[in-house]
Amino acid sequence: MRRKAGAGRPPPEIGQVTPEKALRAAVAQAAQDVAALVAVAGRVVEARVTLERAGEALPEQPLLALVEGPGGGFGLVVLDAQAVAALIEMQTTGRVVPRPAEPRAPTRTDAVMCADFIDRVLESLEQRVGEAGLDLAPALTGYRYAMALAEPRAVAMTLDDIAYRSFSVSVDFGHGAKTGQLQILLPQDPPGRGARALGDAEGFTEALQDRVMAAKAHLVARLARRRITLAELGALQVGSEITLPRAALSEVALEDLEGRVVARGRLGQALGHRALRLAAPADAGASMAGQGVAAAGLSLPVADTAPAPAAALPGPDPDPLAAFGSDPDAMPSVDDGP
Repeated sequence: MRRKAGAGRPPPEIGQVTPEKALRAAVAQAAQDVAALVAVAGRVVEARVTLERAGEALPEQPLLALVEGPGGGFGLVVLDAQAVAALIEMQTTGRVVPRPAEPRAPTRTDAVMCADFIDRVLESLEQRVGEAGLDLAPALTGYRYAMALAEPRAVAMTLDDIAYRSFSVSVDFGHGAKTGQLQILLPQDPPGRGARALGDAEGFTEALQDRVMAAKAHLVARLARRRITLAELGALQVGSEITLPRAALSEVALEDLEGRVVARGRLGQALGHRALRLAAPADAGASMAGQGVAAAGLSLPVADTAPAPAAALPGPDPDPLAAFGSDPDAMPSVDDGP
């Protein structure tokens, strides 16, 4: 009767490897090998996504691991706060705390302690799909951990704006103690293997430098800071004058998006635009002397974004206002205020 009931049915697909099965097995094996941690992966969701869409779907406070592959291609492995906490707790205390972890910004130490797990997942996934002879095996081959990205904004500056193959999976750590998320983002059509070897540190540095140097850097030239009351702030309107110290023109601070001072300089004029002449840092000697960058002050017209030639920038002048010329309308109001 059993033979008759099974007549005409296709043979069972037990043992048939799919990318989803390979990833679930790779996650379980990596957790056991790296941290002696029991991990059970749930349903795997595979999708073709753009870089913008992938960035919008990032979890809160994720660990962003840049992975490098053949030919200088880059991908991304994302671990949410719960997955990071489970791996860290198991490696430091030998157990996973059975309660959700408070989301926090991952540190460099977190990245280092999760790097082996990420590499082991990628290695095991590569091995399983390769042995099964799956068509997508070349697209998953050769990727390994390179470095951690500090924030989600760095993803768009580091990865190429191309189509990506995304694998997302929920992972149960420590028999239900924590449930985390893992996402793997690799190029849909990876470039051919280049001349640089995967472990070539110089090749990785050059590839990363090409992407970083092509990114835009937003800087703000700060003349001075003042504390004012809320009433004074509410009274500000177009045409209001703010008293600045005279030294503000010769001690302008160039700040990044987080308010950190990256350079200092003197406000002047170049090619009809206000510009900032950078002062050479004490430890760099005269290597930066004469370099010019465009400046955008709080109440000053925005200068051109293209750097002006060093020869066109104003030289040292005893009078900090002399560099603006004689047009009183082109000069900010400056008093000897506090």
